[in-house]
Amino acid sequence: MSIESARQFLVQLAEEETFRDNLVRQLAEKRRELVSAAGYDFTEEELEAAKSVLPPGALGHVAGWFCDVESDSRPMHGRRCGGGLWH
Repeated sequence: MSIESARQFLVQLAEEETFRDNLVRQLAEKRRELVSAAGYDFTEEELEAAKSVLPPGALGHVAGWFCDVESDSRPMHGRRCGGGLWH
């Protein structure tokens, strides 16, 4: 591992929309797999409805994991928030 490798990754992430969108899609799929493996079953819409009744800040930093992103077909999560892709 190296700082140079991390820098190159960030440059590619910032400059290549296809790379970024593919990574976001894969991260969203992995997140759905992990949630399902933990025994939960809900749609993105049901998650949004459940989050809407929580007071602001109730999830703290965890909420960033559910930040909205756009895809060709429907909203996904993980990209457009203060913490960026890794949430």
